[in-house]
Amino acid sequence: MQAFGVTIEGGFVPGVRRTGEASESPESPSGTSTFLLNVLVLATFAAGAALVVYGGVLATDGLNWELVAALALLAVLAERADMSLYGDSRISLAIVPIFAAVIGLGMPGLAIVVPLAILASAYGRPIRKTAFNFGALMLAAAAAAVVMPTTYSTNGTLDWPQILLPATIAGCVNFAVNSLLVAAAIGLSSRSSLPKVWAEHFPWLLPHYVILAAIGTAMVVAYQAMGLWGVAIFVAPPLMMRLSIKQYLDRTSKSVLDLRQAHVQLQKAHSEATDAMDRLRNAYDGTLRSLSAALDARDSETGGHSERVADLTLAIAAEMGFEEDTDEYRNLSWGALLHDVGKIAVPDAILRKPGALTSDEWQTMRSHPAAGYEILLKIDFLKTASQIVLSHHERYDGGGYPRGLAGEEIPLGARIFSIADAFDAMTSDRAYRTAMPAEEALAEVLRNSGTQFDPAAVRAFLSVYQQRFVGTVHHSHLAKTKDPAGHRELSESLKQAIAEAAGLDDEL
Repeated sequence: MQAFGVTIEGGFVPGVRRTGEASESPESPSGTSTFLLNVLVLATFAAGAALVVYGGVLATDGLNWELVAALALLAVLAERADMSLYGDSRISLAIVPIFAAVIGLGMPGLAIVVPLAILASAYGRPIRKTAFNFGALMLAAAAAAVVMPTTYSTNGTLDWPQILLPATIAGCVNFAVNSLLVAAAIGLSSRSSLPKVWAEHFPWLLPHYVILAAIGTAMVVAYQAMGLWGVAIFVAPPLMMRLSIKQYLDRTSKSVLDLRQAHVQLQKAHSEATDAMDRLRNAYDGTLRSLSAALDARDSETGGHSERVADLTLAIAAEMGFEEDTDEYRNLSWGALLHDVGKIAVPDAILRKPGALTSDEWQTMRSHPAAGYEILLKIDFLKTASQIVLSHHERYDGGGYPRGLAGEEIPLGARIFSIADAFDAMTSDRAYRTAMPAEEALAEVLRNSGTQFDPAAVRAFLSVYQQRFVGTVHHSHLAKTKDPAGHRELSESLKQAIAEAAGLDDEL
């Protein structure tokens, strides 16, 4: 800001300025941000220029040129001795002579002092930033002049210390306008929010602004009493304050810049770690799908079963509120893909037997959930998925195996999976039977809602069925689910039953 002089370094707000070095910002401005920044710069400069013209129109022959010259010289020197504010902006003590101009000269004097101060700091800085700093400083000074209930003139006197209160209020207004404009410019150029930029750079400057505004006011009062000697007397306090601020900035700037650099490095490391994690998850998923396909290949009748069931399971889960890219969602996917991994322990003679199994053979077949659980339990990232594998043959009424769990004792993922598994099995050909028509399979799912299957999961499944095979596909993975035979020949009674069970407004 420039009255205490904050501007964008390289030029944005007098007093506080924007650095202008792209390397200072972790991100370059986007197209929209660049456009808005250009609009802000143009509008600020245009407003400042209009105020200068307005001040020139108000100028009269009675303007105190001696005071104008003294304050302009001090403003120029203050701008040439500005200080970097952590590389993003700059501060100067130009607020003292500029605020003195607000009180002692009004808009006509500001129209001279402010442009000269900006020109003094323009050398070697981008024109765009110089233009912004000029407009911001002019707007802030004009706002202060509007707030002040009185202005100094050679025909009047200022009452001290009564003038301090309005001067303090005007100083706060000057600070607010100046700092907000600079913060907006910094935020747009670095893609940061205005509140964040303002809070990081400017609050600590407010007390200094108030003090320097008071010094500027006292300078005019002293000039009224002693002439230029009065102005000279009040040059010393700002110089001492500049030294104090410079020492503070020197002590803290390295820490601030180091923290910024560390923040940038942490952001970069976080991004790299996230990318690596995504690649690792994709590798896990690809490996497990390959393993699932290999397991299905043992039984020619169930080829692709695990992949289809996993996709349908995820569709039902999404319908029930599961969010993609969450651990819960991934564990459900992995558990569904590997639900039959325990069949590795089942002999081929039993697994591929074309006829009915004996009691002992069924006992062996029923061991595969526990066998699969033991296999996955030893793999750290599949421990949660192993619970789905262990429970995928449990029944909602407690009549399943291997543990006889009931209701919500069964993991939700397993309750969802069991419907997808049963539906795919019923609508697939087996050596001992042909695929069941979709109408019969759906009727079977409905008939077993509340006994074999979780009613809430059944409703979600029926909604998914309508979306996949009858209505609009809402989930991308539904497209992978195979089209069950006979889905277009559903009876009207079953359509109505499904619609009612799913809680749907429209019938199938």
